[in-house]
Amino acid sequence: MIEKDNRAIRQWNKSDISYVNYSNFISNKPNKFKLTLIDLLYVSNFKGGYATINEPEETITEKLIAYEQLFKKIDKKFNRTKLSNLDKNEVIELIAFSEELIKLTDTKSENKIDGFSVSFLTTLLHFYFPNLYPILDRRVLSGLKLIKEKDLDKQGQVRNMKGFYPTLIEEFKNRMGNRTIRELDKELFTTKFQITPNEKHEND
Repeated sequence: MIEKDNRAIRQWNKSDISYVNYSNFISNKPNKFKLTLIDLLYVSNFKGGYATINEPEETITEKLIAYEQLFKKIDKKFNRTKLSNLDKNEVIELIAFSEELIKLTDTKSENKIDGFSVSFLTTLLHFYFPNLYPILDRRVLSGLKLIKEKDLDKQGQVRNMKGFYPTLIEEFKNRMGNRTIRELDKELFTTKFQITPNEKHEND
């Protein structure tokens, strides 16, 4: 039997309000793929925590053009297709698009936005493509038993978070069945946190 985490359940239910608010905002945009600071603030509000967007709105608007272009390519390629309906080659292409986007968040990229992390990017991806992309999250990785003790730093955060995203997409593809990405996400997020026990920190 899967053991649930009551605190995670409460967190999920609370953030679900932010989820609905942002989804409604996107559905009412006259130009869906025109990304602005408002999109990033909605994502930050949904994710919570202490991260903040620390750039002038003008530079953010300029940098988001590169993100917009890739979002439009994803939309053109997959339209309203669901992750569960993609074949192997299409999943590879879907992952390739996400990796192009992730490169934009690299510290060496001219399109890097201060305070906009990889997990925030995948959250943005999910909101615009809720049937294609899951959200990269530590609790979800735990629910899938993808992280080991050695993958966490001393604060319990996942090292090399972006490296898990291709596997996460593939796992969702394989496990969804008749469920939506959102439904599977809830099941995994609310599972009691667990780490594969056969790995230890080097300094333990």
